[in-house]
Amino acid sequence: MNKKLIAVAVGSALGVIGMPAFAQSSTVTLSGNLNYMYGYYDNGGAGYANATANSIAPGVAKNRTDSLTNSESEWVLTGEENLGGGMAAFFRCASTMDLTGAGASIMCARTSYIGMKGGFGAVSFGNNDTPIKNMIALYDPFPISAPTGQGAQMFNGVSSAAGNSGNVSGAASSFSRRQNNLISYSMPTMNGFDAQVAYSSANEATGGTSASTISKPRLYSVMANYTNGPLKVGIGYERHIDFNPGSGQTTAATVVGTIAGAATGAMLGTYKGGRDSSYQMGAAYTFNGSLTVSAIYANMKYDNIDGFGADMSVSTYGLYGAWAISGPHSLKLGYGVQGSTKGTFIQAVGAPVGVYTANGGAGQSGSQKFHGEYSYAMSKRTEVSLGYARISNDRNSNINVGTGSSFANFGETQSYGGMRVNHKF
Repeated sequence: MNKKLIAVAVGSALGVIGMPAFAQSSTVTLSGNLNYMYGYYDNGGAGYANATANSIAPGVAKNRTDSLTNSESEWVLTGEENLGGGMAAFFRCASTMDLTGAGASIMCARTSYIGMKGGFGAVSFGNNDTPIKNMIALYDPFPISAPTGQGAQMFNGVSSAAGNSGNVSGAASSFSRRQNNLISYSMPTMNGFDAQVAYSSANEATGGTSASTISKPRLYSVMANYTNGPLKVGIGYERHIDFNPGSGQTTAATVVGTIAGAATGAMLGTYKGGRDSSYQMGAAYTFNGSLTVSAIYANMKYDNIDGFGADMSVSTYGLYGAWAISGPHSLKLGYGVQGSTKGTFIQAVGAPVGVYTANGGAGQSGSQKFHGEYSYAMSKRTEVSLGYARISNDRNSNINVGTGSSFANFGETQSYGGMRVNHKF
């Protein structure tokens, strides 16, 4: 349906129920994106013994199967009203559009916000991607949560509708997040320079008491990006303060042994969070307007994980190439590395820090991933792609290949091969 006709229809509906439509100074638009994958998943073999459980038993062999999955499909309602004096009010409501019948979604549960903009820039309030995630998206040509993406490996998981606590699986430790209750500011572009800052409101603190030792949980995120012709560089920083409040153990756990040769140490419970932080960088260069080579680097540090001072850190990097070959043909390749975790924290059984294994710096807890995709544009809106991804885990790592795969055993390799259909409207 023509988007202008949709805007007129919405305006007419508002007029019928007695509300002013402001047809000459406001617009409402419906758009969306359908993105579905069908592929074959080799979910690996038995892998190594579960090191974090100190088990001598092997892992469980996994099925090899096909799977149809939805990858961030959505319908989006946007609107903008001219307020005069160079100012405008705007909103965005994005909702999941899943044609597989996997389940219903709350309206506006994806990137959604309301705000105002003008010569000063733009201010918005809502459920929004953090500035550091927006910066990385400029340099990683792959979808972040699909099997051909690297969200889990590079940023310790991908969290949507995430708050300042563990209310979403992995949300407390992820540094690639769509944060709810986020207040954001974007400065106007000046000589190729862009910047964003954001912080979250401390909604989770309403459940605390005056006797609690946990302060108000909050997120701060900032990014800066500079573009000069074919060259682009960016940097971002994010800090999580007292995330996942109240979920940590209140007393030290009993010493239970070693992990993969690590020195004996305290095995503590559920991830709690103290003053966690991440800085991330990206750089890209485009040759002859058709081949873009890019790289990203991320470092994440988790402080006072258990409430007793234990910490963990990890560094990751990715290298990418995106080539618009000719006409409708394009090709993307990527290679990502997650280094072994460092620090003093040794996780309890079933209680990792996000998807990373914390083994007190014993090593062999990293992973490597190769992924690629060839695409053919059938029109300006419809694209068909063939993709492949393979992740290899070190002995003490168990990150899976991505959406549609099963949980990985420690030390195993998983792979995906399949097709993707994308349609924008």
